Amino acid sequence: MGLSIHYSGNILNKDLLDPLIEEVTDICKTLNWRTNTFDNDEIKGVSFYPEKCEPVFLTFNHEGRTLSPVNIMVKDIFERDDVDKELYYTTSTKTQYAGINAHIAIIKLLKHLSKKYMKDFTLFDEGYYWETDDEKVLLQQFEKYNFAIDNFCEALKDLPFVPGETAESIAEKLERLLREKFGGREE
Repeated sequence: MGLSIHYSGNILNKDLLDPLIEEVTDICKTLNWRTNTFDNDEIKGVSFYPEKCEPVFLTFNHEGRTLSPVNIMVKDIFERDDVDKELYYTTSTKTQYAGINAHIAIIKLLKHLSKKYMKDFTLFDEGYYWETDDEKVLLQQFEKYNFAIDNFCEALKDLPFVPGETAESIAEKLERLLREKFGGREE
């Protein structure tokens, strides 16, 4: 749970991968963000880590499509019949705990990089900053997510835990408690 961005695309030309990695690394040094490069049998690219943020992956498979190392690790999920196969090439990054300034910096960097190095790039921003460039809209979205997280944590305080309970029984109690506190109906 937390405000995130979701993106996918293709590198314009595989010869642009090294310049992309170099540019991202240089920019991240000035921002004091950690980076990690990838060059193995499955992917090539770079990731960067703003403080308190999940990694932002700009990694590509041999065909030049975005591909997160996380998705490679859980590939079997994407092989199920009920899962959209295109999601395998979509990368998600939670920015909720990094804050508004980091979120804006990430979006601006991805806009720059997508125009310079990528094609067919799509990004869905749960904060709507990608679409609007409006900090007020982004702030409202951050506040909504913070409110939801705070209320969820508050509800957890009221959840009695019994030693030896199963995960299923805990989940059922949590669902009941959330319905009582925040509305909803049994189906």
